[in-house]
Amino acid sequence: MKKVLLSVFAIAVGLSAFAQQDYQFTQNMFNKVPINPGAAGTNDAICATLFFRQQWIGFDGSPQTIQFSANAPINRMPLIGGTHGVGLTVFQDKLGFETNFMGKLAYSYRRNFGPGELGIGIDGAFYNKSLNGAWIATDDYTQDQAIPNSGASDYTMNLGAGLYYHIPQKLYVGLSSTHVVSGDIQTSVQGSGLQQYQYNYNVKRHYYIMAGYEWDIPSTSLKLMPSVFAKTDAASTQLDINCNVMWNQFLWGGLSYRVQDAAAVLLGIDFTPVMPELENLKLGFAYDVTTSGLKSYSSGSMEVMLNYCFKIPKKPKVNVYKSVRFL
Repeated sequence: MKKVLLSVFAIAVGLSAFAQQDYQFTQNMFNKVPINPGAAGTNDAICATLFFRQQWIGFDGSPQTIQFSANAPINRMPLIGGTHGVGLTVFQDKLGFETNFMGKLAYSYRRNFGPGELGIGIDGAFYNKSLNGAWIATDDYTQDQAIPNSGASDYTMNLGAGLYYHIPQKLYVGLSSTHVVSGDIQTSVQGSGLQQYQYNYNVKRHYYIMAGYEWDIPSTSLKLMPSVFAKTDAASTQLDINCNVMWNQFLWGGLSYRVQDAAAVLLGIDFTPVMPELENLKLGFAYDVTTSGLKSYSSGSMEVMLNYCFKIPKKPKVNVYKSVRFL
């Protein structure tokens, strides 16, 4: 297992540069299904997660992202057999005049592999990108039809895929890609007279690597949980290195470093040990301190995560005996 994690870490470091693709979260260890459909249904429970992130506090129009995701296992499917998982993700991301919206459905087929379980997943998404009516072109749009002169909106559909291997409460490794099959966003905006302007956006394929390990520290109630997370569009790459420490299955805290971008503090609580009525409810918080050239202009980034898992109780099987002797 250590060799697997070291190999994944070496690949991620070899890809590292500084950039950001798609939207991002610092608590990426709790955000697997939205970027890797192979992870759907691995918790053997229905799990829902809500994220809110305010990036680069202090900037007008800075990125603001909200995401809801849920996934569940399906142990039996007619005609197919095996173990399966399904997932749903909805997110909205705002950046200045621009708004992005996505709705995504995921499916995974899971089977035992060695000491763990391998999930093979696909997802399909509806993706909309728009500029609101307050959009102001910084360049002279009359000289370039590729610059929209007012608000615009269009959508496309895309497909993603992923592999996810995990040993419960021990190890996980995932490889995935979003926008594997995707159309570009292209629409025309009517200007004054007969002039038309274009709103074009090329949707890039992205690749993700994730890995994490849980190690119980002997003779203590502490658990060490290091992880890595890398994403790339084959032109630029971003790498997150994380390490959390869990105490008594109750509180966790840790540090995260996003190469050439930010360092973060992570805190969280699992309410199960202290409040049985809130069993399986987790609350996480992250605060990023910007380390790039933006540090003189930003107060950092803030992120909140809420996670809840539950199982639907099975109805007891009732056996009914009927006999013609008794009416």
